[in-house]
Amino acid sequence: MSRRDQLIRNLFRDRQPVFTPLCVMVADLQDSVKICAELPPEEYFELINQIWKIAESLLRKYHATQGKHAGDGMVSYFFPQPDGSYLFNCFQSARELKEKMRELSKEWQLRKNWTNELYLNIGLNEGEEWFGTYHSDTYLEFTVLGDTINHAGRLSDFARFGSIWATKNLMGKLSVEEREKIGFGIRRTDHDGRDIQIPASYSRLANLIDLNEGRYEKFQDIATLPVTELWDIQTETALTG
Repeated sequence: MSRRDQLIRNLFRDRQPVFTPLCVMVADLQDSVKICAELPPEEYFELINQIWKIAESLLRKYHATQGKHAGDGMVSYFFPQPDGSYLFNCFQSARELKEKMRELSKEWQLRKNWTNELYLNIGLNEGEEWFGTYHSDTYLEFTVLGDTINHAGRLSDFARFGSIWATKNLMGKLSVEEREKIGFGIRRTDHDGRDIQIPASYSRLANLIDLNEGRYEKFQDIATLPVTELWDIQTETALTG
C-alpha cells in the first residue's frame, strides 16, 4: 500500500492530521477572467470541467491526491511511494498537463474561431507539512497547511504562458538520474536585448522581476526564494506505488 493510501485511510479512521513529506502542484488558468467574459456561461463551465477531467486522469496515472479547487485553479498532492519517486511523478504530471492543455487550446481555437491560447501556469514545491481534512457529515476536502503549498501557489501566480516553475529545494531532492532527465534553467536578457537560456541554473525571484513595480509587489514574501523554470522532461512510464 502506498503512503498516500495509508495517509488517507488513517485520516478516514482517526480524522486527525498527519505530518508527511509531499510534493505540491498548483495550476491556474491564465486570463480566466477574460475567457469567462468572452464565453457563454455554459461553455465556460464546459471548458473548466474539461480541464479538471484532464487533470483528474493524470492524477490517477501518477498516484496523486486532488486538493481544493480554487475557482478555475487546482491543487494536487504527491506522497512518497514504496517503489517509485513521488517527486518525479509530480514533474511528469506537470509536463503532461502542459501538453494536454496545448491540445485543448487548439480544440477551442477551432471551435470558437478565436486567437486565445489556453495556458495552465504551474508551480511545484516540496516539503513536510500537515495533511488533513475539512469535513462535515456530508462533505470532505483534503488540504495541506504550511509554506510548501503557499510557495507553490505563488510560483503558479508568477508563471506565465503555461510555464512550469519549481523551487531549488525541490530540484535538490531529486536523484542525479532524475535531474538529468529534466531540462531546466533561467532565461536572461543580454546586452543586445536578446533572450538567452542559462541551463541548470537558479535565481532568486527578486532577481527576475522588479518587486517595486506594482504588479509584482505581491511576491515580496518569496523574494529570496531560489527558483528555476522547467523547459523539458523526458517521457517515462508513471512510477507506481
